[in-house]
Amino acid sequence: MTAAAPDQDRARVARARRAFVWSGIVVPAVLTATAVVIQLAVMGQVPDPVAVHWGVGGEPDGYAAAWSVPLLSAGLGVGMTVLLSAFALIGAREGEWGPTMRFLGSLTPAVVGGILMIITWTFVAQAGLTTATDADGIVEPLVWGGATAIVLGVVAWVSQPRVVVSGGTVRATTEIPSLAPGERAVWVRTTSLGSAGMVVLVGATVILFALALFDFAAAGGVWPVLLIVAGVLALVILATVMFRVRVDAEGLKVVSPLGVPRFAVPLDQIVDVRVVSVNPMADFGGWGVRKGLDGRTGVVLRRGDAVEVSRASGSTFVVTVDDATTAAGLLLALRDRDARGGAA
Repeated sequence: MTAAAPDQDRARVARARRAFVWSGIVVPAVLTATAVVIQLAVMGQVPDPVAVHWGVGGEPDGYAAAWSVPLLSAGLGVGMTVLLSAFALIGAREGEWGPTMRFLGSLTPAVVGGILMIITWTFVAQAGLTTATDADGIVEPLVWGGATAIVLGVVAWVSQPRVVVSGGTVRATTEIPSLAPGERAVWVRTTSLGSAGMVVLVGATVILFALALFDFAAAGGVWPVLLIVAGVLALVILATVMFRVRVDAEGLKVVSPLGVPRFAVPLDQIVDVRVVSVNPMADFGGWGVRKGLDGRTGVVLRRGDAVEVSRASGSTFVVTVDDATTAAGLLLALRDRDARGGAA
């Protein structure tokens, strides 16, 4: 697990967290309140119902009660802010911080601001109309909404400090074994998703299969789609929630039970091996086969120690696994022996 952060790291994380709160919570909240106030101010001037949906040709084709627009705006603004901010802050509850939090702190105001700009623009533009069928097209609000999202996202990104406290936490390998020329050494472990995640995924798959069976028994027409989705989900689970990790004279191999996906780092491509502490949310934005914003590729199935291998190409591969210290030590020993020309 991550060791207690020094005072400097705690100060950096605190500064990043404050910036995140401003950009990812305060700004979206202000944007939401502003949009709702503007909509309420013109409520008596818009037709009822108002246009809320436009077809491909740009003509309004969906309508709703005028009072529902401020309610929808408030719900979307508050809901997206709470969801994205909670997702980030819970993932960093033990003092870690990484590029994913900075991204979420930029994504929240961008999404909230862009969507509310479109909703408010189309609502206000209907002020003075007798009927909502006369509402203008949707193209201009979409353009301005997109521009608003981009500006807010960029400003939020640059306003947050670049702080990484988690993946950079390193434990030195405690022992690098001495291998004689021709001596064979193999290390093998299985790494898998935690039980809570497995229960959720397996439960969702079982429910989909049950719904398909129920629909088939009721002579419905949806069961083929449900069956296909359930089957695909089952394959994805088998391919991504468990991996066999092997260290031997060929290097590092990480393979799922289905054989794909599989990852391999040959010994002659290994520049460095470290044991790092990984927070899936902070470092990779979640669990599974991941690509971090810092460029690292990882098989990240839990929080804790991981083997991190740096390739000669400049890329980095990470896999969370028990006894990562032994695996890293053996990889270093095999690499050093291979460099000396003493491999079997």
